Amino acid sequence: MNTVRDNFRKSLLKRQEAINNYNAKKAAFQQSKSLILKDIEEARKIWKSTFSQLPDTGFIL
Repeated sequence: MNTVRDNFRKSLLKRQEAINNYNAKKAAFQQSKSLILKDIEEARKIWKSTFSQLPDTGFIL
């Protein structure tokens, strides 16, 4: 009877550890994603600013 209890407990602990690892990876991914999106927005602003400073050449870009 003790073995069944120990196996069940080990199973629950293993499951909890897997859930904790998943949540940690998900949080790291979300943080990384937000930093990348922030960098993209900054690059877009710089590109628009640079593009508006270029002389008009008559060609459509």
